[in-house]
Amino acid sequence: MSDVLPPLPGSTVSSILGEHSPQAFHRPDKTALVWEHGSRTYADLRRRALSLAAALRRMGLETGDRVATLLYNRGETFELYFACAYAGLTLVPVSFRLTPVEVASILGDCQPRVVFTETELAPLLADALAAAATPPVVVTLEATASGAAYEELATSPEGLSTPYYTDAQMILYTSGTTGKPKGVVMRSTAIMWCAFQQITQFRGLDDKAVMLLNAPMFNTAAMNESSIPTFLVGGTVAIMPSKGWSPERLAAHIAQWKVTHVLIFPSMFRQMIEADERSRLPLDTVKWWYTGGENCAPALMAEVRRRWPGVHLAISYGSTESGMATLVEGEDIERRPGTVGRVTAGQAIRLLDAEGRDVPVGEVGEVWTAGPAVARGYWNAPELDAQTVRDGWLKIGDLARMDEDGWFYIVGRAKDLIISKGQNIYPAEIENVIRQHAAVRDVAVVGVPDPEFGEAVCAAVILRSPGAATAEEIVAHTVKSLASYKKPRHVVFLDAFPIRNTTKVDKAELARICAAQVAAAKQEA
Repeated sequence: MSDVLPPLPGSTVSSILGEHSPQAFHRPDKTALVWEHGSRTYADLRRRALSLAAALRRMGLETGDRVATLLYNRGETFELYFACAYAGLTLVPVSFRLTPVEVASILGDCQPRVVFTETELAPLLADALAAAATPPVVVTLEATASGAAYEELATSPEGLSTPYYTDAQMILYTSGTTGKPKGVVMRSTAIMWCAFQQITQFRGLDDKAVMLLNAPMFNTAAMNESSIPTFLVGGTVAIMPSKGWSPERLAAHIAQWKVTHVLIFPSMFRQMIEADERSRLPLDTVKWWYTGGENCAPALMAEVRRRWPGVHLAISYGSTESGMATLVEGEDIERRPGTVGRVTAGQAIRLLDAEGRDVPVGEVGEVWTAGPAVARGYWNAPELDAQTVRDGWLKIGDLARMDEDGWFYIVGRAKDLIISKGQNIYPAEIENVIRQHAAVRDVAVVGVPDPEFGEAVCAAVILRSPGAATAEEIVAHTVKSLASYKKPRHVVFLDAFPIRNTTKVDKAELARICAAQVAAAKQEA
């Protein structure tokens, strides 16, 4: 990588705060960041990021080197984010929910020169680095303050005078189908393009906006989608603590920081509705919220709009690799139940069959997307690149159909497709029906081995209260709306689902759990 800026200065992440001078949208004394234990103005954020950038270069880091973080949600992560942008380094946020073996795998893959962690997570990092041939430098922050070691780097009087550049601004590791995390390379220009896309779509996002990061700061929802467009327009980014999430605590932080914009995952909305029924949640400052990342059941979305009519709701669809590919908002959510929207500006989508041909309108195909915001590949994974990226098009891995007006409907993950006696069955369709049962809190549908059908539909159900519904009642409810061949042949009741990537159901692990329970039930019978 070259140590100079690309041909178009101002097009990269470092320009968000200003490469050679402060960004015009930002007021020096305006709060840029606020979190449980601190805050930063735009002047603070820029000055400290430049000091950190200079300190990292003085430590011997060169353009393209990686800097990892193993931190809970906190403001210093964005100081490091912009420091890396200025210093031509690549930030790698690592999930604090992983085991030492998993952390070691990621660090071994990306080979960071420096890792920033905090006191509570230091033992996890130490275990992960125990077998490292060349361990990185470790800087440990305190739990409720930056700490002396970090402050020495962030308050250096000699800030970086001339920014460096690397195309790889960040690597975000996501779950892979093989079980090994895959590192998505987030290019600086792609991050910028994605942010500009979102500014056009996120209603009322301006310098008066307060965007709450209601997601862990090791995934794209916090580190890319919500935060970067807010910084671009000079708004305030508020950070939800990592621990102890509850609807009441969310509402308390919304009131404390006067939050106007926030991402709420569908599973969180379900808990918020239950909490609001017990006692009204104070959400008066919220003007706009968006959701996605999970199946957005039409009945749930309708209830959110009914319960909080003063908050504009949007549903976005995409992946870490793709950015925001589609969006639907407001009344269109209920006019077209189940849609994830139409393609966003600056993005292109095709639905392809197994031979790579475009499918006709109304038929199901695999989702491929392209555009300036789309990732071009993975870190150290040429085989995965070859499987996922083709002629500039990225395979998301979902199956969808498009109607005659260009609205997209996700029917499931390609790998989650159930083939039962030669029939293609899409879990999302069944899940949306079962969720409408009054006794059901949540549901996930998987395929389990079956000697007659090849695969049989199994519905894993979490009830609102024990014994609130029987398996027979769940099946009877399903066949009222769906063809008989789509009905669950097995119903398993669980207290919780296995989760990956913070909120997504781990369908592979769930299928193993369900298959074991089905087999055990057959033996008992």
